[in-house]
Amino acid sequence: MTLCIRRTFEADRLRSILVRGPNWLGDAVLALPMLANLRRSFPAARISLLVRPWLSDLFQASPFIDDLLVIPSRNQFAWAVTALRRRRFQLAILLPNSFRAALISALAGITHRIGYVTGGRGPLLTVGVCTPGKRSLHQADAYLGLLRAFRWDAWEQPTGLTFPPGGDGDAERLLAAAGLGPDASFIGINPGGAYGTAKRWPAERFAEAADLLSDRLGTIALLFGSPKEASVTRAIRARMRRAAVDLGGKTSLSTLASLLRRCRLLLTNDTGAMHLAATLNVPCVAIFGPTDPHLTGPLGSGHHRLSHPPPCSPCHYRDCPIDHRCMRAIEVKDVVAAAEALFEGSVFNERGGVRLAPAVFLDRDGTLNEEVGPLQYPEHMRPIQGTPAALKRLGEAGFLRIVVSNQSRVARGDATEELVEATHQRLLHLLRQEGGSTDAFYYCPHHPEEGRFPFKRTCLCRKPGPGLVQQAVHEHQVDLTRSYVVGDQITDLMLGHRMGLPSVLVLTGFGHDTLRQLEAAGGPRPSHVASDLLSATEWIVGRSGTG
Repeated sequence: MTLCIRRTFEADRLRSILVRGPNWLGDAVLALPMLANLRRSFPAARISLLVRPWLSDLFQASPFIDDLLVIPSRNQFAWAVTALRRRRFQLAILLPNSFRAALISALAGITHRIGYVTGGRGPLLTVGVCTPGKRSLHQADAYLGLLRAFRWDAWEQPTGLTFPPGGDGDAERLLAAAGLGPDASFIGINPGGAYGTAKRWPAERFAEAADLLSDRLGTIALLFGSPKEASVTRAIRARMRRAAVDLGGKTSLSTLASLLRRCRLLLTNDTGAMHLAATLNVPCVAIFGPTDPHLTGPLGSGHHRLSHPPPCSPCHYRDCPIDHRCMRAIEVKDVVAAAEALFEGSVFNERGGVRLAPAVFLDRDGTLNEEVGPLQYPEHMRPIQGTPAALKRLGEAGFLRIVVSNQSRVARGDATEELVEATHQRLLHLLRQEGGSTDAFYYCPHHPEEGRFPFKRTCLCRKPGPGLVQQAVHEHQVDLTRSYVVGDQITDLMLGHRMGLPSVLVLTGFGHDTLRQLEAAGGPRPSHVASDLLSATEWIVGRSGTG
């Protein structure tokens, strides 16, 4: 991430912040992690959010903001300039990439304006954030990147939404009118796509999939869609032979959320309702064609993302100019199989969603494998004795096993990122031979001396910085309240302290040296000291009551 700074400021002095919210439901939902972390990073600041009227229900009860400003239907430009100038905001964070959003904030006299440099609006920004030419960030991470440009030292992962009263009552009335009681088992069907027809899986396939799932799982389909998509839901209902409720055009945003919570899963295109369901912890079978699931897919690990991209995908067209081959390549049997796997394999909490999983964040070198200095050859990788058994035990106890490692030798020129990844894959191969495994591997390739806050530093991922854990929590639906950090160095203990997690010091690798340093000079004390990872695992499992 590259920054263009026109005017610097002291972030700790901010007391009034405006966030210009996205214009689409999906993007608005994906902005929630950024808003949550903004709130936690600036607990004393007054945070206002500016949004379109159709998104107001999403944020009316949000704990992350103090004021909700709703753009009127008329005289939008003049109203926005006047209203924002009157409030005298110190900082504007512009989530939409439009020139208009930057111009309004500049004309409103907001001193500091942060946004991505796109569409010729760079001169209107005081902190312009540049990304690589080819988009590579998930949309949620792109929003977090704006916060990272000036502050991201606290982490909050929103695990649900709070809507104003009314949605639950409306949902109950709609279900009662269809003759459905509280014991009915629902799957949601979301066949629309506001962006265009290219993102829509064929209606006849949705109908066939819903019927097959009803036959096999005893479910009733709830068909969701906006008023503009009501014709699509009607077409699907007309093709179905099993019970279904057509709710196209009949739900407000809060009612939609209430109904989604009642669904065992959602079968969906790449839409805003997909992101809403994911944030509500409802498993999704998400179908992708002209868009990239790595960039706009549902957040978390409790979902199936289906795509069979031809060479022309992702094209991001609104309407396919040829034969819609990307969507037609996804067959009904693929969707039904994915839905059955989610339906039968998911662990559901009291609200019907996927339960967040605890994790053990593991250092790699000296904790999982022998510490032998910089590795230039993957074949030299050697797991520490007992590590495969420890990882297997953690997995059986329900913990995600997430490796977080500093690999500054990439920045120093001693290794490439390909070598780091190849070395880890070699370790993973050796672990699996003895029954062990890991669920994710994150590493920081940056130099230890790379810049400093507020603007020169683009790296917050180097331990004990929170970035690697933040990313893992964001991508894997981790429950931090039940998670741990394990490592052999002070940076691992500091990471645990910073994230508020219990830490375990293992006496492998540099563990003995670390313990001596702590005893001599003080420092963050581990919650437990273990001889190796296997011993640490037994302590964690016993303490968590998951064994």
